[in-house]
Order: sequence, then C-alpha cells, then structure tokens
Amino acid sequence: MRYPVILYLLCYSLFLSEYVHAEGKPTIRWLTWKQAPNFIIEGRFKGQGVAGTFTKHLQDNLPQYNHINVLSNTRRYQSLIKEKDVCVAWAWIVPGSEKYRIHSRAVSLAPRSGIQILKSKQHLFGEPGTTLSLEKLLTNLDLKLGYLEDMTYSKRVHELLEKNRNKGNIHFSSRNAVEFNLSMLDRGHLDYFFSFSAQANFNAALKGIKNKYQFYNIEEMDLYTSMHTHCSKTPFGKQVMSEIEKILTNDALMTHLSVIEKWHGENKEYRDVFIKYVINRETTTVVTNPGQ
Repeated sequence: MRYPVILYLLCYSLFLSEYVHAEGKPTIRWLTWKQAPNFIIEGRFKGQGVAGTFTKHLQDNLPQYNHINVLSNTRRYQSLIKEKDVCVAWAWIVPGSEKYRIHSRAVSLAPRSGIQILKSKQHLFGEPGTTLSLEKLLTNLDLKLGYLEDMTYSKRVHELLEKNRNKGNIHFSSRNAVEFNLSMLDRGHLDYFFSFSAQANFNAALKGIKNKYQFYNIEEMDLYTSMHTHCSKTPFGKQVMSEIEKILTNDALMTHLSVIEKWHGENKEYRDVFIKYVINRETTTVVTNPGQ
C-alpha cells in the first residue's frame, strides 16, 4: 500500500509545483465590457467579438503572464484604469490618460457611430443610407433621443446635447452601460439612441431573425476613432507594453480587420482608411484620437 501513497504524493507534489509556478507569474488584469459585437460574453458567439478576439490574441502570445478578464461598466472602467496591473487591448485614448497610461501604436479604428431606430419609423427620419443631422433631429420635440451620460462622443454632439438638455426630448441616463438595449426602441421608451451599426446586426444574427432596426450615420460624428492597446504607466506596464509591441505585427492587425468586417460588413472606405492609418501609420483627417 506504500507505493500508491508514494505515487499519489509524488503526483500531488508535481501538481503543486506547477500550480505554484503558474501562480508565481505576474498577473495582468484585462478590462472587458458587455458590448456585442466588441465583447461577446455569452451565447453561441461567445468570445468571437472584435475586441474579445484581439484581447485573446495578446494573451495567447504573452504566456509569461497570468491573465484575468475583468468585466467592467463605464464607472468601474474609469476607476480600474488607474490601477497598476491593468491593461486594455482595444480602446480609445481618454483625454488626460497619458498621465497614468502608456499606449501602443494604433491597432484599430472604431467605425463611425450614429443612431439606431425602428425601421417602422423610417418615415420620421429619412431614407436608409442617409446621413442625418443631429441638430435638425433635436428640433423635433416629438422624437426622444437616448443618451448615456458616461459615454464620450464628439465635441459637437456634446454641445448640442447641453444646448437642448432642458427641452424634454432627450433622455439622459446615468446607468453604467456602454449602450442602450434595443428593447428601449421596441417599447417606445426612446425613438432613437447613439449606437454602432453592428449592434442591431449582431442582435439579428444571434436570434436568427431579420433585422428590424435601421442605422443612420450623423453629420456631427463623421470621424473614425483611433483605437489602442494600453497599460499602466508603471515599470510593470512599460515592460508589458514593450512585449505587446512585438505582437502587434501588420499581419496580426490585418487578421483583426477581418473580424471587424465579419460583424460590421465589408466597407471599402473603412478598409482603405484602416490600411492607411493603422497599417501604414499615415496621418489622415478622417480619424480622430480623443486623447490628443
């Protein structure tokens, strides 16, 4: 009976050794959030999102670290982003964050955001494919806009929101989310809200139904947003970022582009700008970087 006991102890010792070795690695906490198709955290497309696959690519190529994904909302994000062991694989640069964050080269472009409506209300907005004026929409007091106060859009958008704050046709929400649920349109609580086109596309793909929502670009948000990987501005964060920079090859970023096109659809203009700005690192007037 001694040999099985000895074998058990040996196996346990090896297991414990591996466990201690794994636990001895430095840990990176990666911030994620619930926003399909950027991060898809449940359902049959789980893990296949634009930002989720990019985060996993970085993690798979950093085996010298333990990796923990932390699900955050807008307020928790703003708090966690200042901690020393936190990285984000795919996010724009928040103004002022250079004081406590170190950023990579541009790794992606957030597509232009706009508004979602119900297709049944198209007659109140315009023909599909039309670029609308938010300033003009806000003059219609019968149409209610949904706005999440912790989200950042263009300067012009925020000026218009403040100008029209007390007119009763904007629902200012302080909920800790990055987008409204499409059900807010279904129930008539809102007539339109800020969104990316892929939100409704993903909803239809997930449910296997025809898309009943219509997306419009708006004039006041006519730029793509520069996206970056970033970590804490500490010796640890700088070391991680130096290793990440080696992973961010043009081939890896072109693979990332294919995931974007999977969810947002192929768009020649977007692809051309992506290659110019992200791959070739050339400046362009159609990309904004909120941190600059």
